Amino acid sequence: MKTWRVCVLMLAGLAMGTAIALHTSADNPAKAGDVTEGRITSEMAAANNWLLNGRTFDSKHFSPLQQITDKNIGGLGLAWLLDIESGMGVVSEPIVVDGVIYVSAPLSIVYAVDAVSGKVIWKFDPKIRLNQAINGSYSARVNAGVAVWNGKVYVGTGDCRLIAIDAATAKQVWEAEVCEPTQTGITGAPHVARGKILMGYNGSDDGVRGALVAYDAETGKEAWRFWTVPGDPSKPFETKALEMAAKSWGGKDSWKVGGGDVWNAITYDDATGLVILGTAGVGVDYGEFRNIKATGDRLFGECIIAVNADTGEYVWHYQTGTEGIHSENNQIVMADLVIDGAKRHVALTAPKNGFFFVLDAKTGKLLSAKPLVKVVWAKSIDLQTGRAVLVPRSEGGGRQWTVHNWWPMSYSTVTGLVYVPTTDRRADSKAAVEAGEGGVGLFGKLVAWDPVSQSARWTVDEEIATNGGVLSTAGNLVFQGQGTGEFAAYAADSGKKVWSIKTGSAIESIPVTFSVKGEQYVITPVGWGSGSRLFAPARTMATPESKRGPVRLLAFKLGATMPFPYPKIVIPPVPKPPEQKASEEVIRKGEKLYGTFVCDGCHSPELDGSGAWVLDGAIPDLRYMPPEAHRDWYQIVLGGSHWDKGMPGFADPPKFAFPHDKMTVADADAIHAYVIDGAWKAYKAEHEKSKQ
Repeated sequence: MKTWRVCVLMLAGLAMGTAIALHTSADNPAKAGDVTEGRITSEMAAANNWLLNGRTFDSKHFSPLQQITDKNIGGLGLAWLLDIESGMGVVSEPIVVDGVIYVSAPLSIVYAVDAVSGKVIWKFDPKIRLNQAINGSYSARVNAGVAVWNGKVYVGTGDCRLIAIDAATAKQVWEAEVCEPTQTGITGAPHVARGKILMGYNGSDDGVRGALVAYDAETGKEAWRFWTVPGDPSKPFETKALEMAAKSWGGKDSWKVGGGDVWNAITYDDATGLVILGTAGVGVDYGEFRNIKATGDRLFGECIIAVNADTGEYVWHYQTGTEGIHSENNQIVMADLVIDGAKRHVALTAPKNGFFFVLDAKTGKLLSAKPLVKVVWAKSIDLQTGRAVLVPRSEGGGRQWTVHNWWPMSYSTVTGLVYVPTTDRRADSKAAVEAGEGGVGLFGKLVAWDPVSQSARWTVDEEIATNGGVLSTAGNLVFQGQGTGEFAAYAADSGKKVWSIKTGSAIESIPVTFSVKGEQYVITPVGWGSGSRLFAPARTMATPESKRGPVRLLAFKLGATMPFPYPKIVIPPVPKPPEQKASEEVIRKGEKLYGTFVCDGCHSPELDGSGAWVLDGAIPDLRYMPPEAHRDWYQIVLGGSHWDKGMPGFADPPKFAFPHDKMTVADADAIHAYVIDGAWKAYKAEHEKSKQ
């Protein structure tokens, strides 16, 4: 959601061919990428590796390793770092197999890294095409991770491919087209179930019809495809489940809005043989279908769905969403809980709407639902009907801010708590004015949630609204990286901060832990990334310093003494913009058109961007445009001279899920005036600050 050049010091590690085949871990020699269902089951307790996203099939993001504890963590030091030159940070969850780390980067580039030394063993570049779809261009900037299975590494691409790579040689084994590359792309990580690779894709806001697709891990042949929303009614329904779902849709041509994508929430529950997935919403923000109104429940949008892992056949669903309230579903954790005196096998999930849901894994029956933080749109969830009891708008009800986004939570089997990275809202006037959120300040929170009592055990307030994923361990520890650049550990039972380090780089990734040669490591990628970086205000994700920090992979262990090379952060000056010749009326027109033509989908909604003019795969901050970019404005914006880099020409834009109208010269002039206005504001603010 970038091509990367690994620093010179690491080039010696770029050994291809049989590099990993000859690589031997201290624990046991094995073939590269040796991950099987039997091995995952047998090694659950040992936990020397991190074989899956979430470590185990249940997606708990918990490790039973306890060499590093809340008592000795003061001795945790930097073991090594891998410096990577990139305009966007890594957000993926590393997979660790027999002393080798497999991690993906923007542009779906995959690295194999020696877990003891931090040296690169190989690098695979899928050569993503950025000029297929605007959503694909966006998707290519982020990649959430890989899957490793039976000697192969799997990665989804921004241009809709699923690629299998030989884990020893880094040679491509096969590839499959998951979605239509002229419509959308992939940002999520592949998952594994019953010898199949499960892959979804983006597109719920763009009129793309969602699906989860299963491929044979060895051959790449499509095994099954579960469509999440009905398609063209003139054609037969693909399944009985879709025939049922279609009855919940109302409105003329409503099927055209698509939706229900499965880009992230995919969990295989080996206890039931079900794949439990979460879907995003339904509706089109722009394009020729943006005025179509789809009414009703619109199944299976905003749902948790269970399907048979072998066949893809529908088993059950529960809808977390309510019409008018966005409730994209994210990570689903499987657990065994004692509820009302009975042991229940459950699915735990915290979608964007602010509630924490506990569902019976076999039936989808709602067992409990309580709000994680203050929720303004609903009073409660009726356990009998599963429906939300809404707060009338006259009583302050309405839109709910995203509370839990895609960054994974962690369930500790030791404490019985779920550690959830959340965003909270507070009516703090100073913070609200600074944040510009209309009287509401957005803040981050790490919440230790008891899923049985459905209450918070402890919370930690965080400065930045959006922070990284969570790892918990049997050492009574919870690790999380923050947008400020702090990587911290908390006591799992009390929430007391017991260790932290200032990395200098915003952290939007997922830490993991493993053991090699009897030593436990904790690793985390750092560097400002994620798709939110493109369309959300930068201040909600990073500080002016941390958003400019380097992209790195950091490894820590007890007793390590490598000095931490804190980066020298250089904030570049805003170039003096060209003279503003447009009237205020034209500038305001340009501000409106900036949204109409979805410029704010990549270049930040309020010109609050990355703080640099970057052309290495990141999205440039338009306030920092150099003179030549202003000069070539028409060629870039209207003519599409940079389409190979993912920037289309708006005079004749891509046909799918894009503004229906073609941009005129007058439109381009107005948008340019708005950009120049924003540049002048940043330029003047910078000079005023220098005088203080």
